[in-house]
Amino acid sequence: GNHDNEVVLDYGCGPGNDVVGFLIYTNASKVIGVDVSAKALRFASRRIALHRLDQDRCELISISDSDDKIPLDDNSVDYIYSEGVLHHVSNPEAKIREFHRILKPGSHACIMVYNADSVWLHLYVAYEQRLLRERFQGMDLHEAFAKTTDTEECPISRCYKPEEFLCLCKDAGFNAVYAGGYLSKMELRLLKKYLQSAIHDERLADEHKQFLESLTLDEHGLPQYQGKHAGIGGVYRLNKESK
Repeated sequence: GNHDNEVVLDYGCGPGNDVVGFLIYTNASKVIGVDVSAKALRFASRRIALHRLDQDRCELISISDSDDKIPLDDNSVDYIYSEGVLHHVSNPEAKIREFHRILKPGSHACIMVYNADSVWLHLYVAYEQRLLRERFQGMDLHEAFAKTTDTEECPISRCYKPEEFLCLCKDAGFNAVYAGGYLSKMELRLLKKYLQSAIHDERLADEHKQFLESLTLDEHGLPQYQGKHAGIGGVYRLNKESK
């Protein structure tokens, strides 16, 4: 996107994939990466050095999940990008409030969190994993979901229905819209393989059948639910109103 002369924050930057992307492909004046992993930040630093990028344009900051405060000033950031992070933190509500605090009025954020209105939840977890493979017995659906995303040992992995996450954003002071859920290749493979058998399997709960029966295809053959793509990667665009 166009980030000319902006301060960009990548919240949960990991090894710097997108920090480097913003530095190379935009004219951002500064790109800030924050992460809880010291190892990831070391990788990010090496990557920035390998690309011989201007060190004055970037900053890497170590944070802790136990501290809700983001160490940046009020109204100091033009754009926040956070992909696949908030569904792993202990207190996502507090982090979203911090996003609102540090964003300049009139500025934007783009956030991805796992999507409950997804082929992943209703077909992969509910059908392929629990019914066909008989895994995660005795767990509720969301506990089983958490075991299927970032290894079974991942301590926190949530998914949100769009209305739930939009409510969190509104409570923090944002205007927010749900853009849809981008699809993994695995979801597309499973849809082709199991959709009809899942719909006609008497063991599958009605909520999952109803979701699968409600799917429509866009012009590219990609599944949508209630007019939005039905993948695991739920994308939200947040706006902080101008004063």
